[in-house]
Amino acid sequence: MPQVPTRSFQQAKRRVRGRVRGVETRLSRFGRAVITDVRTGHQRVTTDLRTDPYLPWILLLAAVLAAFWVWHRLPNVATRDERWRVVDPVEAFAALTDEVSYGSLRDGVTYWRSYGATFYVAAVVLVPVLVVVLWAGQVEAVADMGRHQNTDFWGHWYRTPAWIWSAGVLAFRLVNVALAVGCVYLVYRVGTTIRDRATGRLAALVLTCTWGLLVLAHEAGEDVPAVFAFLLSFYLAVEYLDSGSTRTFYWGCLAGGVASALKLSAGVSALVLGAAFLVRARRRPGNWHENVWRPRFLLVGVGIGLAAIVGGYPSLLIGDPADVGGRLARGVASKGEPHGWRVEPSRWWILRGYLHGFGLPLAAAALASVAATLPTLRDRSRVADGLGLALFATGVYLVVFSGWSYVRTHHLLVTFPLLALVVATAANRLRERRPRVGTVAVALLLVTSGAYAAGGDLAYAAQPRDQTAAYLDERAGPNTTVETYVRDPQEVGVPHRVDIEYPYDRQMRVDGVPTKPRIHEWILAVEERCPRYIVLNYHRSLLYLAPDDWGERAAQLSDADLERYYRDLLAGEPYPYAVAERFGRQPRFLRGEGRPPTWRAMLRVGTRPRTMQYGDPQDMGVNQYTVILERTGECNPEATSPLRSDDDGD
Repeated sequence: MPQVPTRSFQQAKRRVRGRVRGVETRLSRFGRAVITDVRTGHQRVTTDLRTDPYLPWILLLAAVLAAFWVWHRLPNVATRDERWRVVDPVEAFAALTDEVSYGSLRDGVTYWRSYGATFYVAAVVLVPVLVVVLWAGQVEAVADMGRHQNTDFWGHWYRTPAWIWSAGVLAFRLVNVALAVGCVYLVYRVGTTIRDRATGRLAALVLTCTWGLLVLAHEAGEDVPAVFAFLLSFYLAVEYLDSGSTRTFYWGCLAGGVASALKLSAGVSALVLGAAFLVRARRRPGNWHENVWRPRFLLVGVGIGLAAIVGGYPSLLIGDPADVGGRLARGVASKGEPHGWRVEPSRWWILRGYLHGFGLPLAAAALASVAATLPTLRDRSRVADGLGLALFATGVYLVVFSGWSYVRTHHLLVTFPLLALVVATAANRLRERRPRVGTVAVALLLVTSGAYAAGGDLAYAAQPRDQTAAYLDERAGPNTTVETYVRDPQEVGVPHRVDIEYPYDRQMRVDGVPTKPRIHEWILAVEERCPRYIVLNYHRSLLYLAPDDWGERAAQLSDADLERYYRDLLAGEPYPYAVAERFGRQPRFLRGEGRPPTWRAMLRVGTRPRTMQYGDPQDMGVNQYTVILERTGECNPEATSPLRSDDDGD
């Protein structure tokens, strides 16, 4: 057997040990650097809170507004998106209850749609809920919550205990409240960095009074976490402009990658960091091309960002890239298609989104501030560079959104803090040039924007759907049946404990014969079921009464029989039902009024925070209008049911 030379063996051992020590040294340095940077960030926050006496009060105001009535709609959900974000990690938990294995985990993670890094946020906030579930022995109930493909929306909601819905959704919302306050602080920090604390304070106050941020803080979802991560990346880009620190740039890449993993549109953070790198290179002495040519530096930054994105998608980690491809297809390809409820050009959606998210006074101030800021971007100053990055990011978003067929307020959310920064800087410049005019303008802006945001916020305590659920909960007995015509409990207000009749579970008996009629006939055969209460909502019931030219949705619902049915219900004959209560603002078409002209509709959006939404944002305004009908007599299905044969047997 050949012998290994002792000297060669010893040299190989020394080389291996040297490399191991080198890796250990690098890891140790990396760990110390991370700890140092985290401590530096913590010290900066505590220093700001101690140095600026106004900052704690601004953050407290933001917390109060963001958390006011944050339990609204529970145990229901505010939006469909909110339900699926909470259920996302429960799908993996449900799969693991069947068998603890890698295959089960893979099946659970890819059970339905992928929502990126929101999976981790929801998983963390649900840990306390799962601890209580294990203690209470209700593991199967939570597992059923994660197995939703074998049932409809109503069945899924009802078979999951109400307390689990309430605890899970509320925990996620409270995280968003905390992150919304974090967004306010980050805007303060950016404003302080590029100019002074007065600018930071005003920017934080403007964002606190932004209704669009408060709306999303009242909902469990990825929007607020993504904006927080984006703002952190933006702040680090601004810091990099000043310091040129490699570690600061890399931290910005990490934050930007996390933001992109939370929400695809937050990937603009990569462009912001790239712009900051180019601006910094222009500032440095020497040849500009040499300053830009730093391939290793840039590749490491790109690698950090990509690693954060890959790690942010659990389906990528378990080896299923096709699942992520589906997410990309839904997030990008569908934006060019009309929504179906309202078909308008993208500029209509963008204008409406800003008026709704800001309110008219703040939207006007933002437009004026942008116009005043653009000429100053040629200056070589920290302020010009910071505002240039903010307007660059906003411009990129608007260019992207201009190609979409519909743009909702939550899509525009990431631009709100950037524009708040522009407004604060322009306002403080005005105060310095013309103190009296500037002070009055700032006071008016804060009062009007604050009133707009607070008005919308306070209305969470009196939402029509919550009022409907409370009304029925007070009057419903153990055997009370409530009928509604929506396919999703999110669209209506009903207590979790009552029996519900809805047209997607249409098994019934007529003259002792089991049958499952079509939805049309099922609705008209209300006296076969004879529910105690009928709940009519705007989207699925009352919109049948709108003229066909009211909108795309009204045209889709054109049906003479169902229109007559809903009119008869409201009139109180021939069906034995009478209107017991109405909640919310009545739609114009029920008052015989037509749609207002566009300019007046936009004016209303900017002055009334709770206007109607389209799609997955929280339903407000007339979209929450509800009519409750109560049975006043005996049911006579022979007289009204289309499922009964006439005397001639036809």
